Amino acid sequence: MFDDDFELPDDLAAMADQAASALANMGEEYAADACNDADRLLGFAEKAHKAADEQALLAEMTEMFSIAHNFKGQGLTFGYDLVTLFGEALCELTRPQNNPSRENVPQAVKLAAALHTILHQRLSGDGGTTGAALREELGLVA
Repeated sequence: MFDDDFELPDDLAAMADQAASALANMGEEYAADACNDADRLLGFAEKAHKAADEQALLAEMTEMFSIAHNFKGQGLTFGYDLVTLFGEALCELTRPQNNPSRENVPQAVKLAAALHTILHQRLSGDGGTTGAALREELGLVA
C-alpha cells in the first residue's frame, strides 16, 4: 500500500497495511448499514416532493441534509467514492443555511435516488460504467 517516495519502518508499514485492510473489510458492513439511511433519505426526498407548504419542505430538506452530511463524511473511508461525491452535492443543496427551496427538490430527489442505487447495488470505488452514467446524469462529471 505504501509505495510513496518515503520509506516507513517495516513495523509501521505493516500496521498501516493492516489498518487499510481492516477498513476495506468494513466496507460491506458500512454499505449494509448505509442502505437503511439511503432508504430513509429516499423517503424524506419523496416527502419533500409532496410537501404541502414551505415549513414541511424545509423539515424534509433538513432531514436530508443530516443524512447527506454523514454520507459525505463516510463514503471515502469505506471505499464508496460516489457516496461521498453525491452526498456532498446533496449536502450543499439541502444545507439549511443555503435556503433550500422547491426549485432544489427535483435535483435532491435525483441525488437521493442515486445514493440509494449506489448503496443497494454496492457500487464501490468510482462505480464503473454505472457510476459514470450516474455522474453524467446528475452533472457531477469530473
